[in-house]
Amino acid sequence: MSQLNADSCYIFTDTETTGLDINFSQIIQIGSILTDESLHQENSQDIGCKLLPWVVPSPEAYLVHKKVESLQEDAMSHYEMMKLLRSTWLDWSKGRNAVYITYNGHRFDEELFRRQFFWNLLPLYITNTLGASRLDMLSTLQLVANFFPDSLNLPIFEEGAVSMKLTDWSNANSIEIENAHDALADCVQMLELAKLILKNAKPVWQASIKGSSKIGNLEILQSEPFAMIGEVIRRKKFTYPVTFCGQNPKMNNEVAVADLYFDPDQLDELTDTELLEQIGNSGTAIRKVRINKSLPVMPSDQIPNIDRYLDIPHEQLIERAQKIKENVKLQTRVSELLASNQINYPSPKHLEQTVYSGFPSDADDLWMERFHTLPWEERSKVLDGFEDTRYKELAERLVCVNNPESVSVETLERYRNFVNQRLYDKGPWPSLEKTLDKTRSMLIDATGEKKEILERLEKNLVHKSEFI
Repeated sequence: MSQLNADSCYIFTDTETTGLDINFSQIIQIGSILTDESLHQENSQDIGCKLLPWVVPSPEAYLVHKKVESLQEDAMSHYEMMKLLRSTWLDWSKGRNAVYITYNGHRFDEELFRRQFFWNLLPLYITNTLGASRLDMLSTLQLVANFFPDSLNLPIFEEGAVSMKLTDWSNANSIEIENAHDALADCVQMLELAKLILKNAKPVWQASIKGSSKIGNLEILQSEPFAMIGEVIRRKKFTYPVTFCGQNPKMNNEVAVADLYFDPDQLDELTDTELLEQIGNSGTAIRKVRINKSLPVMPSDQIPNIDRYLDIPHEQLIERAQKIKENVKLQTRVSELLASNQINYPSPKHLEQTVYSGFPSDADDLWMERFHTLPWEERSKVLDGFEDTRYKELAERLVCVNNPESVSVETLERYRNFVNQRLYDKGPWPSLEKTLDKTRSMLIDATGEKKEILERLEKNLVHKSEFI
């Protein structure tokens, strides 16, 4: 919930990582820029860390971001980086409602933040608690591409095809790019694009900021006379007039909207089985959306010359939307079908995948706070105090990485077995042997900077292979 009468601030943030798997890749650089509501920069942060012993880095990733400093043993620890990030963000947002802004962050960066706060026994949900909310600018630019195409220069490479790469949008709009694929540089790009959107497509920016919260998203989907979704999928633009028509009572983040290109009168004639078949993510009469994530949606009355984007008359869509809004029976049926059609996901097999497997107890929360306040040489003494075995195992990893001489022989042996498992056993994580072979193969034809990066990476991987 937002802090009443508090100003807002924006925190643009981006990461560079060892790979693309959200569960097993490690963040090695985080860039953040703080602005006020007018997008005037107030502060910035650029932090990085060294690799964890059990994380095998991707050579492809390193050739893109070139963060070879993470391969140095004297770099900041991952634990200290995540602690510093959290304290900075909390300091920046003190007394203000922060909007955390990423690019494709809901799928990637946000998930990484939560998991790596979890790895370090830190609270997960900093970006959507204490008045904070989340905005993924990928959705914002989709709205620009669909409904305000003249407000910015669109990165069009062929007729009807729009790129959604951040660097392509920057290049198209003459935004200077220094150190592409650097976390802080990507934050600068997001900020400069946001300034252009605020100046030239203000309704889009306003809708995006409102949609950064669950309540705001829901209000947009319920707006009068109806809302418009504007997507870009595989570089193609798609627009849909929609209105709210149900919400999952068991998981209120899941909301249904009726696609108004479908005749709502026909929905009442469907059996429950037939109606359920019409509830999907796309191409169906009723679409499921998640209001806890940014949506490329805005009220239709905020789109100039709305008729240009409609396939049927405006008046007919208003009529259809009103029918859906008044049809309480249909909304109830849809809500019940959403609740009865929950997907049961398999139980996670590995600790990193259990980030959403329950909140810590009050006792474990207090124990984590105690853990963080103790000097490293004392932390091994409190490892057995956690109620949840997940937190005990994570705490053991932290102490073994940061102060191995303080732990028992048995604890150190468990840790060594874990590291060796991650380096050599087959699993969803990268294989050390295969990655080393790939790196050496890529080195054969490599020259210049590419060769230097791969040589440093090879050295790191060889060092990992010597772990006992």
